[in-house]
Amino acid sequence: MKSWISSALLGLLTSLLLIGCAQGPQVRAQQTNKPSELAPSNDRLNVGDRVRVIFTDIPNPPVLPEMLIPENGELTLHLNHKFVFKGKRRNELEQEIRDFYIDNGIYRVINVTIEVPARPITVGGEVRLPNTYGHQGQLTILKAIDMAGGFTEFASKSNVRVIRSGKTIKVNCKKALDDPEKYDIPIYPGDKIQVSRGIF
Repeated sequence: MKSWISSALLGLLTSLLLIGCAQGPQVRAQQTNKPSELAPSNDRLNVGDRVRVIFTDIPNPPVLPEMLIPENGELTLHLNHKFVFKGKRRNELEQEIRDFYIDNGIYRVINVTIEVPARPITVGGEVRLPNTYGHQGQLTILKAIDMAGGFTEFASKSNVRVIRSGKTIKVNCKKALDDPEKYDIPIYPGDKIQVSRGIF
């Protein structure tokens, strides 16, 4: 009798252990599967980013060209519907676009993917490490110059130029150091920063 009870208890404990092991990985997966909360800040789209929006799982999906996010941050997509891209994370915007086409009864199923090519800027002139750098998050002119090793001893901090879409913006980085909120201007993908040499 005792051996029968011992065998039954051993079988029950073994079953409980197997169930616990089977459930463990599932619980961990549920706890960590939160892509929107874990998306990195530099995944946020900004003015000057080039994007390609790909629609799939619909009849005759459109082939949209690569587009540049303009100053107003808005792009026109499939069937002439407009969406604001500026300041949004890619995964959140993909969901927003998908929901729009489904909630408005345009499609029952649709998938949206936003691709962003490399986003370089160029920092040259009187900086310690002139080069082309990847655009990172909410970049400003002072942060971009820091990425390039900072000013050389010959730099004219009051005479820095940002070349953007063929236009030149003059920046006084001395003022930006004293009052960054007013003068530390944002830098967008594709910008070229040129630090002039001072007169000594």
